[in-house]
Amino acid sequence: MDKRQENRIALILAAVLAVGIVAAVLLSIALRESLISWAQGWPGGPVVFLVSLGLVGALGVATTAAVWLVHAWPQRSPWQSQLNPPVRYVITTIGAVVALISTVVLISAMPPRDRDPSGCDELGCWLEVNESGAWVWGLTALGVTTWLASLMLAYLFASDANRRWAAVIPQVLIGSGLGILLVILASAFRFQETYYDMAESWPGGPRLFLISAGATVGLGAGGSVWAWTRRRWLTPWGAVPLVLAGVAITAAALSVLIAALAPRRYPGPALCDEGFYCRLDQSDGDATMTVALGWLTLLIAGVVVLIALIRSARARR
Repeated sequence: MDKRQENRIALILAAVLAVGIVAAVLLSIALRESLISWAQGWPGGPVVFLVSLGLVGALGVATTAAVWLVHAWPQRSPWQSQLNPPVRYVITTIGAVVALISTVVLISAMPPRDRDPSGCDELGCWLEVNESGAWVWGLTALGVTTWLASLMLAYLFASDANRRWAAVIPQVLIGSGLGILLVILASAFRFQETYYDMAESWPGGPRLFLISAGATVGLGAGGSVWAWTRRRWLTPWGAVPLVLAGVAITAAALSVLIAALAPRRYPGPALCDEGFYCRLDQSDGDATMTVALGWLTLLIAGVVVLIALIRSARARR
């Protein structure tokens, strides 16, 4: 593929993207009321509706990417046949528009920032009142399915057929990191009440609970790094479980700290009725300081663990 062809493809994709964005925004506005009725009547409810949108959006992305990978590297393609240019452009347009519409609708399903959800008639407001947190599952389905599709395409179109799995490793690491981040955020949002119940029964109360969570984040991450750097001594069978355990502990503790943060529209302890920060403020009266101590402990533990790992690495040289 020469420079002229690359520029032509870039121009076509830019035009399709621009048209798709405009069409997605206009369509989501036009279907604002219909989206709520679809979410209500969808088999499985609003959560399944948003997950279905995520899967369809990921399918659009994967189809568009596969079509152009076959065109750019036909010698790597597992399919022997080539698509005619008109067919390729039609598939690209349909796939891109479907992916963009799904993404725009999923973004519109997020709760509004500066408005009372009970006072507006948009999809995000309706979901916040009737199915709070449903948007998380839709975006998660979109992200996870797109990641899995990228792994498959990276494997199929690897430059070296004998080292296909090596081509997948970067996507695995990136996707795993993003997946862990999504799990942390989703857990922080969904399990606020459970976390506070645990904090109430913790020895020392919520303050010591958050301080322990902050210390656990630093120690868990440091333990994972230590186990990975000692994998020759521990052997893979010993290092991998320790790394995974450290990651799980770190993710759980970080989820607690995020759940304890004050919400965007916090009405105060007298008017709020649920959530970790709300209940903490109602019982403690100084929730900001308690949460800050947890994050400060995380910072201190992180610095201490980092210094210990650096000294350990220097001692092994």
